[in-house]
Amino acid sequence: MSDDRVDHLHALAEEGAALAGQARAAERRASGATATDRAGAVTVTLDDEGRVSGVAVAPGWRRLIGSLALDHAVIEAIGAASQRRLEAWGEAYADQAPAPPAGLDHDAFAQRLQAAASGGGPMSVEDSEAALRELLALVESIDQGLDEVSGALAGALSATYTGRSPDRKVHVTVTGGGDVTAIGYDRQWLLEAHEINVARQTAAAFRAAYQEAGRHGVREMIAGSRLGEAQQLAQDPLALARRLRLTD
Repeated sequence: MSDDRVDHLHALAEEGAALAGQARAAERRASGATATDRAGAVTVTLDDEGRVSGVAVAPGWRRLIGSLALDHAVIEAIGAASQRRLEAWGEAYADQAPAPPAGLDHDAFAQRLQAAASGGGPMSVEDSEAALRELLALVESIDQGLDEVSGALAGALSATYTGRSPDRKVHVTVTGGGDVTAIGYDRQWLLEAHEINVARQTAAAFRAAYQEAGRHGVREMIAGSRLGEAQQLAQDPLALARRLRLTD
């Protein structure tokens, strides 16, 4: 492998790590986005992944929107909070200066990679050949994992999952991608339930729906595929270097 290609890989790795750090910091700043529907009946709060983490129902909400429109008010508040989250995320991301990534000694790693590709340097010929075999096996595993996951990804993101509150008076349906598609209430219960109880049961139904979706989500799909191992190695450069015999 030429010095130029090693330097290019080194630069890409550093750029990727810096961008990932910026994204994580922006998500932390955007977490907790809160918004209310236009009538002021419902307020929702989103977590750092854009999921509903809190619901508040205003006293006198029935007077504001009527007892049959609460589901629409919740969905409207979620849309407004999602927009605020995106705006906050973009502002936070734009305000940041790239931070230098921490991790391995990249120069030493590049030298070992050069040695592995050329069969020279401090690595023996046997170690070089073993490192290249491991690298090829990893690339092949990633390729197979991509085919495996991509074939099921569209179905997983569009599939719907429903969660219910403990008393089963509220149900929420979300997609595998996290979009809310439906909220339902027991209408008779809703006529007399206190707003605090309505809010608590609504939030519980959201948690149940997200948990159900999580059991069949993209993360679990990747973890159960050949991409799972590659993902773990990508999150642990030192383990990757050891697997390729590029470090002790």
